[in-house]
Amino acid sequence: MPFAQKLTKRRKEKGLTQEEMAKKAGVGIAQMRRYEKGKSSPTLEVIKNIAKTLGVSADELIFDKKEGGAFAKILDRKLLEQFELVSRLNPHDKDAIKTILESMIIKSRLEEVMPFKSDAAWSREMRKVVSELRKGAEGYSEEKINDIVDEAVKAVRTEERRGSEHIEA
Repeated sequence: MPFAQKLTKRRKEKGLTQEEMAKKAGVGIAQMRRYEKGKSSPTLEVIKNIAKTLGVSADELIFDKKEGGAFAKILDRKLLEQFELVSRLNPHDKDAIKTILESMIIKSRLEEVMPFKSDAAWSREMRKVVSELRKGAEGYSEEKINDIVDEAVKAVRTEERRGSEHIEA
């Protein structure tokens, strides 16, 4: 669906008149009419203002669902909203969330290659692994442990890239 149609549809769904939309987007009413008729294209700044006003992502206004952009790739609207909120957090909190996400991804990959275990069995296994890691980490500072984890993640990613390059070759 073309931008002009998406804009008109979203504006009407939001219950805004062209005049209200124009004011909130920071353009004149005549210009807003041209956008909705497809006679003119807005600047990036205007697209950003329109998206904020309509409560949608710019990707949603510009791309079709099968095309690029985060909205097209993350179909779970709630997850997309959460990522938007995470992007506003301080660097320390962002790093914590990245670590949690990385852990969940690694867990998922392990589950793909390991035979199925019940949640209780999986929890016991993970507790054993964590216990062994703690024993091995005695005497290390928090910073050193984080460095080791970062190195391990890099090594896994490098190995994954090698594997995918090998498959593609």
